Amino acid sequence: MSPPDFVLEIELRATRDRVRSFLCDLHNHRDLHPLIVAVEELAADPARPSARRYRITDRVPVGPFGMTIAYTAEVEAQSAGLVRAEAWQTPGIHLTTEYELADLDGGGTRLIERVSVEAPWPLRRFTIRQARAAHRTTLDRMKELLESQSPSG
Repeated sequence: MSPPDFVLEIELRATRDRVRSFLCDLHNHRDLHPLIVAVEELAADPARPSARRYRITDRVPVGPFGMTIAYTAEVEAQSAGLVRAEAWQTPGIHLTTEYELADLDGGGTRLIERVSVEAPWPLRRFTIRQARAAHRTTLDRMKELLESQSPSG
């Protein structure tokens, strides 16, 4: 992964296994991610059979208007402490996300999210700004949801 364009961190009162499992199913993100309006699971790419593949539909605000875009995303647990996700959007946008998961003393999980964005120059700052805001909201909502389901994880 190229150097991240932004890094987010959060501590969750949930086990590392629970957090990893949650991250690896993008259906879980539909109601948490502020841009996602639909998630459809696709057949795996034969080149990456262990990665779950999805078609995601977002509604992206552009000034007072909204633009609907659909793109392909994959997510895969690389190990007990690492999940990798990629998204390919038109025109020429590629997001790579690595989630590092670590057990906290006393229970819970520290989640560090590193996101790298490739985008055409005119869209790069907008894409990074939108992704950072959406990912921050998603992590905060994920924390609320996971901690409300099981205080001990």
